[in-house]
Amino acid sequence: MVDINKKLSELFGKMDEKVLQKKINTAIEMLKNGDLDDLSKKLNKMDKNELLEKINEFDESKLKEFNIDKNEIRQKVTDADLSKLSQMLGENGDEIVDKLKGLLEKA
Repeated sequence: MVDINKKLSELFGKMDEKVLQKKINTAIEMLKNGDLDDLSKKLNKMDKNELLEKINEFDESKLKEFNIDKNEIRQKVTDADLSKLSQMLGENGDEIVDKLKGLLEKA
Protein backbone atom coordinates (compact mmCIF):
# COMPACT_ATOMS: atom_id res chain seq x y z
CA MET A 1 0.00 0.00 0.00
CA VAL A 2 1.35 3.39 -0.96
CA ASP A 3 1.93 5.74 1.95
CA ILE A 4 -0.74 8.45 1.83
CA ASN A 5 1.50 10.98 3.58
CA LYS A 6 4.11 10.49 0.86
CA LYS A 7 1.54 11.08 -1.89
CA LEU A 8 0.19 14.16 -0.13
CA SER A 9 3.73 15.45 0.33
CA GLU A 10 4.34 15.01 -3.39
CA LEU A 11 1.10 16.80 -4.27
CA PHE A 12 1.52 19.64 -1.85
CA GLY A 13 5.30 19.97 -2.05
CA LYS A 14 6.20 18.70 1.42
CA MET A 15 4.32 21.38 3.29
CA ASP A 16 3.06 21.50 6.79
CA GLU A 17 -0.52 22.23 7.80
CA LYS A 18 0.02 26.01 8.00
CA VAL A 19 1.35 26.13 4.44
CA LEU A 20 -1.51 23.97 3.16
CA GLN A 21 -4.06 26.16 4.94
CA LYS A 22 -2.43 29.27 3.45
CA LYS A 23 -2.55 27.76 -0.06
CA ILE A 24 -6.22 26.89 0.36
CA ASN A 25 -7.01 30.38 1.62
CA THR A 26 -5.02 31.98 -1.20
CA ALA A 27 -6.89 29.93 -3.81
CA ILE A 28 -10.23 30.87 -2.23
CA GLU A 29 -9.29 34.56 -2.18
CA MET A 30 -8.16 34.42 -5.82
CA LEU A 31 -11.48 32.84 -6.73
CA LYS A 32 -13.47 35.38 -4.68
CA ASN A 33 -11.54 38.45 -5.84
CA GLY A 34 -11.77 37.65 -9.51
CA ASP A 35 -8.05 36.92 -9.97
CA LEU A 36 -9.16 34.15 -12.27
CA ASP A 37 -6.40 34.41 -14.88
CA ASP A 38 -3.65 33.65 -12.38
CA LEU A 39 -5.68 30.92 -10.70
CA SER A 40 -6.56 29.42 -14.08
CA LYS A 41 -2.87 29.33 -15.07
CA LYS A 42 -1.99 27.50 -11.85
CA LEU A 43 -4.82 25.03 -12.28
CA ASN A 44 -3.93 24.31 -15.90
CA LYS A 45 -0.42 23.30 -14.83
CA MET A 46 -1.88 20.54 -12.66
CA ASP A 47 -2.54 16.98 -13.80
CA LYS A 48 -6.32 16.74 -13.34
CA ASN A 49 -6.32 12.94 -13.05
CA GLU A 50 -3.69 13.09 -10.33
CA LEU A 51 -5.72 15.79 -8.58
CA LEU A 52 -8.77 13.51 -8.62
CA GLU A 53 -6.70 10.69 -7.14
CA LYS A 54 -5.45 12.95 -4.36
CA ILE A 55 -8.94 14.21 -3.55
CA ASN A 56 -10.11 10.59 -3.32
CA GLU A 57 -7.41 9.94 -0.72
CA PHE A 58 -8.70 12.67 1.59
CA ASP A 59 -11.01 11.72 4.42
CA GLU A 60 -12.00 13.17 7.78
CA SER A 61 -8.75 12.10 9.44
CA LYS A 62 -6.61 13.72 6.72
CA LEU A 63 -8.60 16.94 6.95
CA LYS A 64 -8.05 16.98 10.71
CA GLU A 65 -4.37 16.10 10.30
CA PHE A 66 -3.90 19.11 8.03
CA ASN A 67 -6.11 21.23 10.28
CA ILE A 68 -8.57 21.99 7.48
CA ASP A 69 -11.83 23.41 8.80
CA LYS A 70 -14.61 22.33 6.46
CA ASN A 71 -17.10 24.73 8.03
CA GLU A 72 -14.79 27.66 7.37
CA ILE A 73 -14.37 26.65 3.73
CA ARG A 74 -18.13 26.12 3.33
CA GLN A 75 -18.71 29.65 4.66
CA LYS A 76 -16.20 31.17 2.26
CA VAL A 77 -17.01 29.29 -0.95
CA THR A 78 -20.33 29.66 -2.74
CA ASP A 79 -21.88 27.50 -5.44
CA ALA A 80 -21.02 30.29 -7.91
CA ASP A 81 -17.36 30.03 -6.85
CA LEU A 82 -17.40 26.28 -7.38
CA SER A 83 -19.02 26.76 -10.77
CA LYS A 84 -16.20 29.13 -11.77
CA LEU A 85 -13.66 26.64 -10.50
CA SER A 86 -15.25 23.87 -12.53
CA GLN A 87 -15.03 25.98 -15.69
CA MET A 88 -11.38 26.84 -15.04
CA LEU A 89 -10.48 23.20 -14.50
CA GLY A 90 -11.82 22.27 -17.90
CA GLU A 91 -12.45 18.68 -18.95
CA ASN A 92 -12.58 17.11 -15.46
CA GLY A 93 -13.86 20.25 -13.74
CA ASP A 94 -17.36 18.99 -12.90
CA GLU A 95 -16.02 15.73 -11.51
CA ILE A 96 -13.35 17.46 -9.39
CA VAL A 97 -15.83 20.00 -8.01
CA ASP A 98 -18.34 17.23 -7.23
CA LYS A 99 -15.65 15.37 -5.27
CA LEU A 100 -14.73 18.54 -3.39
CA LYS A 101 -18.39 19.19 -2.57
CA GLY A 102 -18.75 15.63 -1.32
CA LEU A 103 -15.68 15.99 0.86
CA LEU A 104 -16.95 19.25 2.33
CA GLU A 105 -20.50 17.94 2.90
CA LYS A 106 -19.53 14.88 4.91
CA ALA A 107 -20.26 15.27 8.60
